[in-house]
Amino acid sequence: MTQTFRSILAVLLLAFELAGCSSAYQAALDRPSRSFLYATDRARSGDRHPADFYGTERGPVQYGRGTVAIPQRHRVANLEMSSGRMHPDRYFTLQSLDTLDQQRFFSELTLLRRTGGQSGVLVFVHGYSICFEEAALRLAQITADLDFRGVPLLFSWPSGCSVKLYREDERSVAASEGNLYRFLAGIAERSGPGEICLLAHSMGNRAMTSAFALLAKQRPELLRRFSTVLLAAPDIDEECFRKEVGPALAGKGVPVTLYASRSDKALRISEGVNGNPRAGEVKEIPVIVPGIETVDATDTSDGFLGHSYYNRSRTVLSDMFYIINRGLPASERFSLQPVDTPEGRYWRFRK
Repeated sequence: MTQTFRSILAVLLLAFELAGCSSAYQAALDRPSRSFLYATDRARSGDRHPADFYGTERGPVQYGRGTVAIPQRHRVANLEMSSGRMHPDRYFTLQSLDTLDQQRFFSELTLLRRTGGQSGVLVFVHGYSICFEEAALRLAQITADLDFRGVPLLFSWPSGCSVKLYREDERSVAASEGNLYRFLAGIAERSGPGEICLLAHSMGNRAMTSAFALLAKQRPELLRRFSTVLLAAPDIDEECFRKEVGPALAGKGVPVTLYASRSDKALRISEGVNGNPRAGEVKEIPVIVPGIETVDATDTSDGFLGHSYYNRSRTVLSDMFYIINRGLPASERFSLQPVDTPEGRYWRFRK
């Protein structure tokens, strides 16, 4: 094989590879997609690619809208993600981001609610070690699997996107509580009764519970705009939750559901780091606070760490469906059975 022939062959192979990449990205544009609105206090990275548009540093609150493409062969309770950007037709893909000023953001939210028949709003707050891109993909997967017909909203705080930055993430999520409070108040001011559902995961529960408790204290007239609060695997000190956080959420006229698990290895590690059990863990029994419905999700299926059952378990997703879409209490959700203890009642999934 001559050097000239090798060069021609290399050019042809490169052309075929590039054509394949182009076809894959075009396929992503043709896939089903989910649009969402967002607010974030992450600083822009300077990279214009949607996946890397926001970094890990703190910045002023920014607003925008985005679109996530969904794989044609997506399976419920799976978040098909790729570590690279080849063959995006097989994976959830953050296709686009458009920044909006605050006035335009709330105008679009109002327009979607009034003209699109999308009266409900789902606000998602992600957990520790999650980048903006993954948070957006998780929101898209959850709303697709729940067949949620309302407006998906993402609040993304500046997590460092690394498991090594736990303490830094603790400081970041605490610093975002005020911004999240103002974001929730702004949404509530423009919503009707019972239109807003809140969902937080892991460390994101710290900002969510603090923001909601502050809203209940300072803007109690807005509470009727919320339909439910879902706390998935909360990485919050259990004793603090039992004595302070939980009571600040309960009894406000807004149903609160807490999901916990004995199989949550991530929270077990957090317990070791912090020296105290977490509210999302189950020891003998899960944490019980009057006015909050606690669900033991130990027996649900969810990978190695057992920490992401809220989006990786069909059982939990089904339970959330009946809360978010039907507004059913635990006593009316067929998959649950009550467990009565001296400390009170909690719920677990039927086997």
